[in-house]
Amino acid sequence: MNEVELKFLNINVEEIKEKLKKIGAKLKSDALTESYSFSAEGFHGNNSEMKYLRVRKTNDDIRITYKDPVKSSGMTVREEIEIKVDNFEVAINLLEKLNFKKNDIFRKHRIHYELEDVHFEIDTLDNVPTYLEIETTTEESMKKICSDLGLNIAEGKNGTIVEILPELF
Repeated sequence: MNEVELKFLNINVEEIKEKLKKIGAKLKSDALTESYSFSAEGFHGNNSEMKYLRVRKTNDDIRITYKDPVKSSGMTVREEIEIKVDNFEVAINLLEKLNFKKNDIFRKHRIHYELEDVHFEIDTLDNVPTYLEIETTTEESMKKICSDLGLNIAEGKNGTIVEILPELF
């Protein structure tokens, strides 16, 4: 499935939460998220032009995610495959046994909302201003949801947060 993604920096968190509620988005979680990305030939955790592999844990929800390199667009467009697993450490061990190198742990506080097939993430990391990430399946859907939220789509950033704000990492 394709994932279309944009990040919006310098947000007013309370204003975004109100707008999300107003359009009918439902709060799904508010929790610490821990993830490891993995490197190998052709894979890199902070370069969206390469393949991406990670294991992420939010509460008891543990997933292995693979993403293709980003497709040329003003938005981050990647094919994504995700599988749910039941053990964080075993998933990490499996990937290491397959000769993937585990990168440093990445922790963030994530407030997650959903509206049909659109996911909204309000992410807070140490030393990084809180930002909004919107994920959907088509560019048309992204344009509509940005309009519904009163966001200027031209201000949306594509790429990983490390690519967008390298000076903070």
